[in-house]
Parts: sequence; C-alpha cells; structure tokens
Amino acid sequence: MWLYRVVNGLWAALPVLLAVLAIRTVSIRELGRFTNRYGLDLTPETVAAVTRSIRRGRTGRLACAALGLSLFPVLYELGVTIPNQSAFYGFVGYLLGAFVTALVPGLPRADTRQASLVPRRATDYLPRMALITLALAIGVSAMAVLIYEFEPRRTFADFSGTPDGLALTAVAVIATFIAVRVVVARPQPLTTAGLVAIDDAVRTQAVHNLAGAGIAVALLGTSACLFEMGGYASPEWLHIAGVVAAFGALAGTMAAWGFRGSPWRVQRTMLA
Repeated sequence: MWLYRVVNGLWAALPVLLAVLAIRTVSIRELGRFTNRYGLDLTPETVAAVTRSIRRGRTGRLACAALGLSLFPVLYELGVTIPNQSAFYGFVGYLLGAFVTALVPGLPRADTRQASLVPRRATDYLPRMALITLALAIGVSAMAVLIYEFEPRRTFADFSGTPDGLALTAVAVIATFIAVRVVVARPQPLTTAGLVAIDDAVRTQAVHNLAGAGIAVALLGTSACLFEMGGYASPEWLHIAGVVAAFGALAGTMAAWGFRGSPWRVQRTMLA
C-alpha cells in the first residue's frame, strides 16, 4: 500500500516538476548541446537568439505536457468527466507544444521584411528513412491485418495483439506527415545567415520530435497487428515470423523515440 501511495504521489507531482523545468534558465551545457546537435556557430550577435529559442521551445513542450497531465484531475474537480488517460494527454500536450512553438516565429524581424525563397523539403530536416519507415509501418500493419483475416488460425494464441493497431498506425502516420509538412512549410524570414540557421535548428528540433514520436506510435500499432497475426497464424513459419517481426517493431518503437534527440545539420543552399 505504501508503495502505491509513493508512486501516486510522484505521479501527482510530475506536472509541477515539468512546470519548474519549463521556466528554468538555459544552462551553458544545454546551450552547447543544442548548438552541437544542429551545427550552429555561436557569435555575440546570435547567442541571445539561440538562448531565447531553446528556452521558448522547452517551455512550450514541457508546459503543454504539464497541462495535459493535469487535464483529468482539474476537469474532475470541476465536475467534468473524461477518460482517465493522463499519460496520453501529457504525451499529446508535449507534441502540441513542439508543434505550436515551431510555427510561431521567435526570432527578431528585420527592418525590411523578406522571405527566403529557397525550397524547403522534409528531407532537409530529417533522414529520408524516417519518411520511408512511416510508409512501411502502415503497409506492414495492413498486410498483417489481411493475413489475420484470411489465413487459417490456431485455436489458442501464444501472443495476443489487436487488429485495431492498424487504426492507431494510420492516425499516427497521417498526423505525422501533416505536422511535419506544416512545420517545414512555415515561411522563413530572410534576415542574416546566422538567424536563418537558428530558425532551421528550431524547425529541425520540432520535426525530429514530431517524426520520432509519430514513428514510435505507428510502430507500436504495427507491433500490435503483428502480434495478433503471428499469435493466431496456423502455419508455423508464419507464426514465428509474425512474432519475431512484432518484437522487431517494438524495438523500432524505442529506437524511434530516441531519434528525437539525434544530431542533424540542414544541408541546402541558402540565399546570400
């Protein structure tokens, strides 16, 4: 009983901790990690803009995650009943924070308002394999569901999943493609080369957060479909292949979540 109370207390305190972390100042270590990750060269003219961008992005993500975690208890106290899925609300809040802060320009405007006319593509900000993985996830999920429906099944399943994983994968893939496209297509002010590089870094961080989380959720749905297919498949080879592939998709889920913090440097021609 005491362990349950401790865990419950820590869970209740998590939104407060996230709020505190959201408003803290940017440390030298955090500044260095951000600039190294996205290949920024700090100068006396850009260090303030980089610091402001880091704090703004972190505040948006963590504050929205804290609001999501607090949504159920707050509405419950107000007499409004919603499903008790605080972890899900916090996860969605984190992604919404990353999405919104990437859309609202946070760099100082130049006296002459211009826009960069350099074409921007999703592959400028994340590996092509990330987009391919999203397409593969929904393709494999659909194939697993079809095999589950038409192949002979064994009476008892060694592993159990759900065909509803296809819906989860489809929603994750569609939402990720749309979110990444919107962030990439946001107008980019043309000021100095240094400020454009900072804008690219902020955009890259948001795209990696959205793509990493989207791929993780999509592969989670794929693993559910594969467990359902492999667990019930009557042919032994299909049974083994489905279960092994399902565990592989679960491993991919963890790898995709880690992709959020991977280093990246935008490679494209910039206007002079």
